[in-house]
Amino acid sequence: MAKLRKAAAIVAVVLGSLTVTGAALADDRQTQRTPRDHRAFCERLEQAAQDLRAKIGHIQAVQERIRQKIASGELTREQEARAKHVLRKLEGLQQQLQERLERMLEVYGEKCQR
Repeated sequence: MAKLRKAAAIVAVVLGSLTVTGAALADDRQTQRTPRDHRAFCERLEQAAQDLRAKIGHIQAVQERIRQKIASGELTREQEARAKHVLRKLEGLQQQLQERLERMLEVYGEKCQR
């Protein structure tokens, strides 16, 4: 029993010292971003926004093709129901992507337009 308490005490001391050491190192490692890092961040953010715009454009093109197919009257009732369901899902996805794009552009405006 004494050996178990001694081992538990040693483990507690070692873990405590590691925690204190880790906290001290974490404080020392906080550095300022260099202008080059900031520029790279802005470029990545801009590229991500462009990629998102392209995805939104692709979704809009697919939606338009589905709408045309529904309007043509060539689909059976089941096919039309599935097409309308897919269209609603695509509209929801487009809305989510639009909101994400707006947030990206807000961040870009705050962080990169100085």
